[in-house]
Amino acid sequence: MKELDKLREIKSVSFATIEDGKPHVRIIDVMLVENDKIYFTTARGKSFYRQIIQNPYVAITGMDANYKTIRVSGPVEIVDRTYVDKIFEENEMMNDLYAGEKRDILDAFCLYKGVGEVHDLSATPPYRERFSFGGELLRPAGFTITKDCIACGICKESCPENAIEEGNIYKIDENHCIECGRCYENCPNNAIKPPIGF
Repeated sequence: MKELDKLREIKSVSFATIEDGKPHVRIIDVMLVENDKIYFTTARGKSFYRQIIQNPYVAITGMDANYKTIRVSGPVEIVDRTYVDKIFEENEMMNDLYAGEKRDILDAFCLYKGVGEVHDLSATPPYRERFSFGGELLRPAGFTITKDCIACGICKESCPENAIEEGNIYKIDENHCIECGRCYENCPNNAIKPPIGF
């Protein structure tokens, strides 16, 4: 999957976990992408490890030099130790950190399914696209205009990115909606639904 490959290309990204109801974020590498799955490793003594064991779910965000961001979130699981060796083969600098048998302190994890989003701020207008992998349900991006629309045009005038098309029921282009909420706040008929997060 090209989006996961792009995260591997960015490599150093932020990984978020939860502990005691509070978010924790650190920069680590996307160490391996294989069969539409993301693999990484960490040492059993780290708080990152403890947080994953307690709540096996992560959110990952990376941004390239052109301001294209990729976000992914989903459940993770410990995988066979052969993946520690594969990660070391793909990331030679790991041998400097955990030389020889010292890698025995590491376990490998796999983000095996999830949802994600590409958001390209370098495009005019900005471009957004959601994706899913591993059988996870795909949720559309952007605000949505419902059948309660009275076609007054206030939402179209409110949109900073001109992402709304006229019609009997107006329509928001989910790929260009920046999810600012101006249309939602200004709709006189409460005909606009906010996006579903992930």
